[in-house]
Amino acid sequence: MKNNKKSNIAAQLTCAALALPGLMQTASAGRVEETYNADFQYGNYVESNNRMRVDIFESALSAPIGKSMTASVNLVEDSISGASPVFNSRDTSGKTVQVKSGASPTSSCGKSICELRDAISSNLAYFFDKAALSFGGGYSREHDYASKYFNTTGSLDLNKKLTTLNFGASVAFDEIQPSPSIWNSRPADFRAHKTSQQYLLGVSQVIDKNSLVQSNMTFGYHTGFMSDPYKWVTFYNGNVSSDFQQDKRPNERFEWAWLTQYVRHFEQFNHAALHTDYRFSTNDWGVNAHTFEMSWHQPIADGWQVIPRFRYYSQDKADFYQPVFAGGSADYTSYSSDYRLAGFGTLSGGLKFSKEINELQPFSQLKFQTGFEYYAHKAEYQLGGNNQGTFANFGYYLITASFNLKF
Repeated sequence: MKNNKKSNIAAQLTCAALALPGLMQTASAGRVEETYNADFQYGNYVESNNRMRVDIFESALSAPIGKSMTASVNLVEDSISGASPVFNSRDTSGKTVQVKSGASPTSSCGKSICELRDAISSNLAYFFDKAALSFGGGYSREHDYASKYFNTTGSLDLNKKLTTLNFGASVAFDEIQPSPSIWNSRPADFRAHKTSQQYLLGVSQVIDKNSLVQSNMTFGYHTGFMSDPYKWVTFYNGNVSSDFQQDKRPNERFEWAWLTQYVRHFEQFNHAALHTDYRFSTNDWGVNAHTFEMSWHQPIADGWQVIPRFRYYSQDKADFYQPVFAGGSADYTSYSSDYRLAGFGTLSGGLKFSKEINELQPFSQLKFQTGFEYYAHKAEYQLGGNNQGTFANFGYYLITASFNLKF
């Protein structure tokens, strides 16, 4: 009787596995979803200083097939607009400044970047008594980038379903064809390719009736064209700009990450739950990163729940990153001034509200969620400090709204 109770707790204390492009743990052994599910979500991402804005529209549908299978399909459309940092330079006082892409008169949205990305993915999962196996794939397309991927995930229950082993594998094939523009000097017929492999190994363990821990390791290998065709690098001979070249990165990257998640249920606080995550990642470009997340899931009354969340992220700069470079491009094998490869940290906090309605015919459940999160991206937030200056600092927020139907 005690073991059965622990098994039920395992179903309640769900820990999301590490989400990777084309690789997400979706199967739970022996737990087929017996209802039809329809999900719809909207997200609004906005950066400060008139930078990037993204509107995300997502819908998903899953359905049981017999008593042992579940099929799902997911559709996403991203609408991207704004201005993005293109290169760094020095002003008359010698300080480093970012130069962003300006408004384009040929763009229908009046911005230098005006992009639509459409994506579709599907998944088929089969559930055994003590195991689950799924296969999936997807395709996404924007005017200068296309990607297709295939994945498989699986899980195996052991120790009377108190222990679950997880695995996953994914391969993605990308094609890049940059649009001719003032920020891309490559020929109009230029095409490049990138291939990515990713693998996941993990275990989740029910500790007692109120707590669960999950740990995943992921490995990735990427090869092909990994430069940003719209980013540039400035080289200086003393205080004088001597060279100006497009972003040039290594054509392969190996990465490794370790994620550990802990969930604790507190019955005395109206069945609240504490979620804590720590993730360490590293790659052979020299980027080491730490992520710490904490959230408190607090049921209130009448199906309402409030979820405050805190997140801290820090990364080291890539070996070939500098805000500006000394000398000329011939002195370097690889070089980039992309702020995403710099050393920095982010602090974020947010709040989410959800409401469940369980007596709404003809649906078995209706759930609404809405949330807000703000991020502060600063060099000084990097672990150990960073004196590169404030030129690349910015803030951004994310608003989400979603609802789920079960019928």
